[in-house]
Amino acid sequence: MRDFAVGAGGGPEGRWNMVADMLVGLCGTWGLAGSLTWSFARTRRAMLVVQISTAPGFFLHWALQGHWTAAGLNVLTMMLALISVALDGPPDSRGVRVARSLYVFALLPVAALTAWSWEGWHSLFAATGTAIACCGRWQTDKTRFRALILACSVPWFAHNLTVGSVPAMAADLFLMGRGGWLALRGRVPAWRMAAAPAS
Repeated sequence: MRDFAVGAGGGPEGRWNMVADMLVGLCGTWGLAGSLTWSFARTRRAMLVVQISTAPGFFLHWALQGHWTAAGLNVLTMMLALISVALDGPPDSRGVRVARSLYVFALLPVAALTAWSWEGWHSLFAATGTAIACCGRWQTDKTRFRALILACSVPWFAHNLTVGSVPAMAADLFLMGRGGWLALRGRVPAWRMAAAPAS
């Protein structure tokens, strides 16, 4: 797919490129909105609903620019988020066992899609981020779920920096900061307890 850079001329092609650039930005903003809000949801299911509702934004953002590894992995991630809703049952239930098996097998299409759409190192970064997200959505514990999904923003930031996506980089920087803040907040009470004098 051709790159949607704004044309130098003012003719039909230049106008089409301006519209295409606007669509790329709007779709990136749609995805960014989900990145800024999902981690604040109180339940695992609510976090998944926000992720599912905004994932098409980043899919279209990547597809319009011809970055098919990122676009394809976003589709796979959205499908896995739908499956992840089934993990809200009892740990020994049949539905949870089946969903977890699907998550293990999902790592195979991640590798296959990356190989098929290989565009360079940024494809590897996108695949690494997706694999970490798969491990995160496999978790039934809300805290571990949130922590791993936040952690996947690190390799995704490397991908987005390489391809120069401003909305995606903004989302990743926010998620990395959010993850760092939550980790620090979780450790402070432990430090205080360790420093408190024994009674």
